[in-house]
Amino acid sequence: HTTKEACAELRISDSTLRRFRAEGIFKPGMHFRSRGDGAIKPALLWDVAAVNQALSQRSRRVLAA
Repeated sequence: HTTKEACAELRISDSTLRRFRAEGIFKPGMHFRSRGDGAIKPALLWDVAAVNQALSQRSRRVLAA
């Protein structure tokens, strides 16, 4: 899924997706991958099922704290 498609399916904003990626919640190769070889700022493709699972685990940790 593209970033736009992933955000729509997960019902989160692209800024939230980027923030969680920057915080290390989403890992390259597991949750997303680059779409272009050698591009300076390539588009990302997202594994929505893996992202959804990571968000569920994050929610459990936040609620337990």
